Amino acid sequence: MLGFSSDSRTHSLNQFFLRRHDDRARLRWTGLCVLIGVACAAVGAFPPVAHAGPSPETFIALGKFNNDKGEYQTAVKMFDAAISLNPLDPSAFLNRANAYRGMGKPDRAIQDYNLAIVLNPLNPLTFIGRGKAYNDKGEFDLAIKDFDQAIKLNVFDANAFLNRGNSYRELGKPDLALRDYDEAIKLSRTNSVAYINRGKVYNDTGQYDRAIQDFNEAIRLDANDGNAFLNRGNAHHAKGEAKLALADYNQAIKLNPHNFFAFLCRGNVYNEAGQYDLAVKDLDQAVKLNPNDGNSLRTRAKVYAARDARQQAEHQTAELKPARQTPGLFEAAAQ
Repeated sequence: MLGFSSDSRTHSLNQFFLRRHDDRARLRWTGLCVLIGVACAAVGAFPPVAHAGPSPETFIALGKFNNDKGEYQTAVKMFDAAISLNPLDPSAFLNRANAYRGMGKPDRAIQDYNLAIVLNPLNPLTFIGRGKAYNDKGEFDLAIKDFDQAIKLNVFDANAFLNRGNSYRELGKPDLALRDYDEAIKLSRTNSVAYINRGKVYNDTGQYDRAIQDFNEAIRLDANDGNAFLNRGNAHHAKGEAKLALADYNQAIKLNPHNFFAFLCRGNVYNEAGQYDLAVKDLDQAVKLNPNDGNSLRTRAKVYAARDARQQAEHQTAELKPARQTPGLFEAAAQ
C-alpha cells in the first residue's frame, strides 16, 4: 500500500478543489446558457440552478486549514474560490484578511476586513483583526477605535483587551496598557501572552521584580514560549543579574534560534563581561537574521572597536615588558 505524507495529501486535496473550481469557471458561461435554454424550453421558466462541486464552506474550511499551517498563499486561493461562489459571505472576507495579515500585507487585509464589516457589522472578531492590522502599520489610534468597538460587541473577549493594551503600550501609555492587561488576565487566566505583555510594561517602568513574577507565570503556563524567557532575561539583566540573564537568553535561543533579538541581548551580556569574541559571534548572528536592524549593527561595531582596542593594548603591553637579558661577565662574576 502506498503511503503519502500529510503535506502531500493536503497539497493534492488543495489542487483537486482548485482545479475543479477552475474547470467550472471555464465552462460556466458556455454550458450554463445551453442548460438554461433547454430547461426553459421544457418547463417554460428559469429553474433554480443547482450548484455542483465543492461548496463555499468547503473552500473556507480548507483555507482555514492552510492558514493554520502558515501556507497563506494557498489559503488566499481557497478564500478567493469561496468568494467567487458566494460574494456575500463575511466569513470568507474575514479569513482572507487574516491570511493577508499573515503574509505581511496589512493594507490588503484592511480592505477585506472593511468588506466583512459591511456584510456583518456585529462580529467583534473582524474589528479585532482590523485593529491588529492597524497595529501592524503603526496606526495605533485607529487600532484602539477598533478594539473599543470589539469590546462594545463582546465585553468578555480577553483578546480585545489584550490587543488594545498592546496599542496603549506602543503609544507610551503604560497605565492604560496595564489596565487592559489586568482585564485580559481576569477574563483568561491561562493566557500566557497577557502575562508576558504585562511583564513588558513592568520592565518598561522599572518594576523588574513584578515583571519577573509575570514572566514566571507565563513560563509555567507555556514553557515552550521563548519570548517569556527572553523578556525575563531582560528583567534580570536590568537588575544586574548577568548569570540569570544569560541562562534565560540561552533558553530563549534554544526555543527559537531565529530570534535575532535574543542573540543581540546575549551579545550585550558577553560584551559587558569583556567576552568580546562570544559577543561578536552572537552579534554576527543577530545581523545575519535581521540585516536591517540598526541596533545590532551599531552594537557590533562598538564590540569590534572594544575588542580591537584591547588586543592592541595587550600587544603594546607585551612590547613594553623588559626582555630578560643574559648576565654579562661582571654580573656573572658578582653572582
